[in-house]
Amino acid sequence: MSQSTTTQNASARRNTTLSLQTRLVLFVLLIALVPLIIIAVRDTIQTQEALTNSAKTSLRSSAEQTANSLDTFLLTTLNSIEIESQISVFTEYLSLPISQRITGRPEQFRAQGLLNKLSTKDEVNIISYALVDVEGNILLDSAPQRADKNESDEAYFPQVRFSTEPIITEVVYDESGVTAITFANRVLGSNGSYLGILRVKYDSSILQSIVVDSSKTSANALVLLLDQVYIRLADSRNPSLIQKSVAPLTQVDYLLAIEARRFPDLPREELSTNFFEFEDALDNAVNEPFFRVDITPNIPGDDTIAIAAMKTRPWVVAYSRPTSLFLADVQSQTRANVGLVTGALILISIITTLVARNLTDPIIALTKTANAISQGDLSARAEVNTSDEIGSLASAFNSMTDQLQSSLSGLEERIFERTADIQKRNLEMEAIADVAREIAIIRDMDTLLNVSTSLIREKFNFYHVGIFLVDERGEYAILRAASSVAAEKLLERKYKLRVGQTGLVGNVTGTGQAYIALDVGHDAVHFENPFLPNTRSEIVLPLRNHNITIGALDIQVDIPTAFDERDIQTFQILADQLAAAIENAQLAQQVEENLAALTSTNRSQTQQIWRAIVDQQKYSAYEYDGLQIKAVPQDLPADIMAQLNNGKPIAYMQNADSKNAKNTLMIPLMVLNQVIGVIGLEQENPNHVWTEEDIAVAQAAANRAALTLENARLLEESQRRATKERAIFEATSRIGAALSVENILQATAEELERIAGGSEITLQFQSDNDAKPEQ
Repeated sequence: MSQSTTTQNASARRNTTLSLQTRLVLFVLLIALVPLIIIAVRDTIQTQEALTNSAKTSLRSSAEQTANSLDTFLLTTLNSIEIESQISVFTEYLSLPISQRITGRPEQFRAQGLLNKLSTKDEVNIISYALVDVEGNILLDSAPQRADKNESDEAYFPQVRFSTEPIITEVVYDESGVTAITFANRVLGSNGSYLGILRVKYDSSILQSIVVDSSKTSANALVLLLDQVYIRLADSRNPSLIQKSVAPLTQVDYLLAIEARRFPDLPREELSTNFFEFEDALDNAVNEPFFRVDITPNIPGDDTIAIAAMKTRPWVVAYSRPTSLFLADVQSQTRANVGLVTGALILISIITTLVARNLTDPIIALTKTANAISQGDLSARAEVNTSDEIGSLASAFNSMTDQLQSSLSGLEERIFERTADIQKRNLEMEAIADVAREIAIIRDMDTLLNVSTSLIREKFNFYHVGIFLVDERGEYAILRAASSVAAEKLLERKYKLRVGQTGLVGNVTGTGQAYIALDVGHDAVHFENPFLPNTRSEIVLPLRNHNITIGALDIQVDIPTAFDERDIQTFQILADQLAAAIENAQLAQQVEENLAALTSTNRSQTQQIWRAIVDQQKYSAYEYDGLQIKAVPQDLPADIMAQLNNGKPIAYMQNADSKNAKNTLMIPLMVLNQVIGVIGLEQENPNHVWTEEDIAVAQAAANRAALTLENARLLEESQRRATKERAIFEATSRIGAALSVENILQATAEELERIAGGSEITLQFQSDNDAKPEQ
């Protein structure tokens, strides 16, 4: 209710925020401006698409041009080293026997000079030209400090040995920490034999130079060169990111890169720029060669990027430019369109406001009248000045106000009655809960019924409350408990009503349905009770147990018409709780009676069994004198034995009048609360006092002894029963193994004689034609 009211209030506030006049103006503006906005948006989108396609074409062309420049450098270098490896100067030197490759020979001098000359082609980027023998040893090198080293472990060496074409390696770190790219080709003899390798090492900055030169053709361009695992080989804007991966490599790729010296030996996280979206875009570059992501630190991903693949190596070129540059014309056109739409908006608003005001003034007057009525002035009425729709609305509003004024007066009275009824029901339910909580823990039937009637009468202030229970034959409903001024008299007279015949109680116990007598003086079913003369209204509710009516709850008040149909639902809950409590009390009483009978039976059986056992024993009493155990006559006084039947130890003075007086402690042996024997402890010192600890130890020993004796008896009884069952099984097995009648009879007689031990066995059959027995 509260949430619905809040929602309605919020909706009303939203509606009053925008007046009808304002909404009319906005509606006209919407109708007028939508076409203008659609046209402006369409032009903007078309221009943006055209400029974007043009920019993508330009970017793709620039990326491909950069890739071609890199391919041209690599191909040119490969072709050069292929031609240079065929120069006879290198062939002549490598053809010399190893012993003749000494300093000072003309061949060595010519080869070294040629290497030095070749290295001057690009003194900035060429690290060294070198001749390497088939074992990987550097024989001659344009960089003297690298001579006499072995490069068999470098990546180019195994590649060039098994390649008929010149090869190029990945960008790797050399021993001095410089990143280099190596070109190499085999040097063959005149007979085609493999003599050695001509290799040239370029500083990888040559790739950076090519990329930087390519980026100068476009303003604010950013060009990246990436290898097959997306390691940056060149970056026109951030050279510090070179030799770092776009995103962290997998563990396998990372270890392979470390082994191939494409990375320095640093943690994987330090060798990455962590551009995961860029990596995903590169993976999908075949399908989407254009995309927008962050590709470099400190620069937001506003750039549009184009990807071009190289032909000589599995490398890619990423070429990007800020999107805002080639969308500048779109922004200019957008500003012009916004100005046009704004001017039209102002003009149309002025015209629409003037027209709307003439339409909304009567409605505003009607609104003021409605506000006055909502504030409580039900005498306010709207003025009807026109015969149009607004005039009809004002007339209908006045009619509605008249009806509201007439119905509002009766509404308050109904609300008050409803509120009072709800409060009454709540109090009744609280009282029922209190009664149910109190009676739920009572297990004695009489106490339960008396407490229930008293609580119900006290909680609800009734004139009389009675609980009837149907007798075992189902003939009478007997009053078992009552609470009123006449309760004692009714209970003394053992007040009862015949089921199905007498009064409301008889009717309810017979039908199982609740009954209300609003005025007992005019009710045909009501039975007038002389002990309750002030009764004016009565309600009787069935006490049901598993759909069986076991009694009735009778409630009487001294006020006429005190109950209605809703009271049946309310007080039936109380009656059901009372019926459940009665059932629980009956079950508890039955359990206690069954437990007492079972305990008595067990005690009797235990006593009989142990008496039979004692009677079978030659001696039933034994004494331990500190040296040996010997049988003694059972001379325990009868009065002492009678005292021990309560299961508690007894200390007394034996032979108190003689010199042989002994202080004796008697502990009963208890099995199932039945005394089966006694343990006696004698102390020759008559002044000895048995402490509680002595008695506790002795009693624990007696309990253990009694338990052991009972276990021994049960074991012996089980063994006897097992022997008996085994004998029966063996006898029936032998009898069952016989196949003929004669053999069966013979086996039966033998088994019975064996079991009975020397008795005469007679088997006799009786028939109508032959009365003689057969032996």
